[in-house]
Amino acid sequence: MADTTSQARYFELLGRAYEVPLESTGFESFLDAAHDFFCADPETGKVPDDVVTFQSDVLDDHTRRLERIFDVALRAERQDAETDAHYHSVLTIMPGSDRVHGNAAAIALLGCSLPLALDDLPLDREALAQISECLSAPGSDERIILATVEADEPKPCLALVQPPAGEDSEARISLSFVHWSDGLITRLGRALGLTESETEVLQGHLENRKPREIATDRGRSPETVKAQAKSILRKTGCVRMTDVARLAASIAYLLRKMPDSGAPSLSHWTTPVANLHQIMREGRKLSYYRHGHPGSRATVLFSHALIQGPFFAPAFLARLEAADVSLLAPSRPGYGYTSPPKTEAGFESAAIEDALAVLEAEDAGEVHVVGHQLGTSHAFRIANALGPRAKSLILINGGIPLNETHYASMDRRVRFAAMATRHAPAILKMTKLLAIRSFRKKGIREFLVDRYTKSDWDMRALKMPGVMELHAQGTFHACEQDGIPFFLDEASKHSDWTADALAATCPQFWLQPEECSILDPDAVRTFVSGLRGARFETEPGAGAIMLYQRPERVANFILDVIGNASVPVEAETA
Repeated sequence: MADTTSQARYFELLGRAYEVPLESTGFESFLDAAHDFFCADPETGKVPDDVVTFQSDVLDDHTRRLERIFDVALRAERQDAETDAHYHSVLTIMPGSDRVHGNAAAIALLGCSLPLALDDLPLDREALAQISECLSAPGSDERIILATVEADEPKPCLALVQPPAGEDSEARISLSFVHWSDGLITRLGRALGLTESETEVLQGHLENRKPREIATDRGRSPETVKAQAKSILRKTGCVRMTDVARLAASIAYLLRKMPDSGAPSLSHWTTPVANLHQIMREGRKLSYYRHGHPGSRATVLFSHALIQGPFFAPAFLARLEAADVSLLAPSRPGYGYTSPPKTEAGFESAAIEDALAVLEAEDAGEVHVVGHQLGTSHAFRIANALGPRAKSLILINGGIPLNETHYASMDRRVRFAAMATRHAPAILKMTKLLAIRSFRKKGIREFLVDRYTKSDWDMRALKMPGVMELHAQGTFHACEQDGIPFFLDEASKHSDWTADALAATCPQFWLQPEECSILDPDAVRTFVSGLRGARFETEPGAGAIMLYQRPERVANFILDVIGNASVPVEAETA
């Protein structure tokens, strides 16, 4: 390490890495530390002078240790789940006593030793008062109470209070902890016919929060929250929100036993196989997706992004089919079901050779090459390898060779990847491992929301019908082989491929979203202005998810190029 400052950043980075397997927000904190390790000034994107002296070999050992920690944590979670399935938390109070006894499951849930006096149980005061009231009347009806276990991380639970049947019988309190995950809450809201806002209010009540607290958390007035609570009562047929909580707990139990038919593609990290075709080349399996049929009037070869594609919106495919255009979308080495390259150094050449082999297998002659985001550099290389057979290069939210002059305007994630690739590839490898395991654990929705949470345009696009599912498929595709391409493709993307771009001889057509959160469109425009035969335009109101946000616009852009690709163009920007 060069000095105390760089050493402090290094140990902060390592410390955050070891928190990822244990903390729900650990990966986000690690990314912040990783970004700050490389970025001395976020305003300019300046890299600290001491980063270039960083010795990265030692990180490989830490990465292997982290992998083992994740595996141990996963096994522990599975054991906890098995324990929950076999043991129920039960508290008992003997006649004539206020001492509460409990089984092992109750001790684990409450996090305290038993027996204790009833008033000393780590439950919220209101719940304890309701339990005492219920127990003071022997022979009264059972009651379900929504309570909160008071701990460092408060846990809402349901308490079934069974008063003593007579003076000589014991009282029982059965505690049931329900983890109200975002996925379970969403399904519960659908089952009860609630709006998104009403579902959020219901979640607050299930977490035993006061209406004013719910209003503060949601940035709404207490009157709005009360009105939405009344709507929940009307829709569920309940008199009180405690009755709604009881109903919700019953439905939650059933939902856990049922598959989520509303979002099957989000529950299993499996790459789709519809329209999948495979060939063998030199002992490696090449996979690609085909839409359309051989003999179409035109063929498009699609070079996909990291976590978008090679999957497409129905409207996009319908436009191409109506125009008699076929689409071939190969998976690069290590993605989906395509074998990894024989060596890391051979990744880029394998990507080119694989694409050419797919075209040969499909007996495709002239083609239009489409590059999307991370697939841009590969698209240029493929087009150059095709020579005259490449009728055009079409770049959809295309990337450009990146250097330190672009850092200031970059998305933090992209900036970090660029810096790590150049200065400490081992950190990028560690990040890949942590990212995949962290988000496999948290779920694909959380991964995509976290990815785009700082872009209002992309968050709106993510909520459009079908967009989350398509994007999830692209993420599964990148992770099918445990994320092999994450490191290889990022390294390729952040290399200097300017020579490949300048060597292209076919006409180029760029469509860039004006609200891209990944890279400033003006930086792309400046680069494209120096390319031969390139035409550039932007799409207003579109963000980084333009492929899924504006599928018909993207399809029409490609079809317009196909109809005019034989007409020479001068370099211009619009």
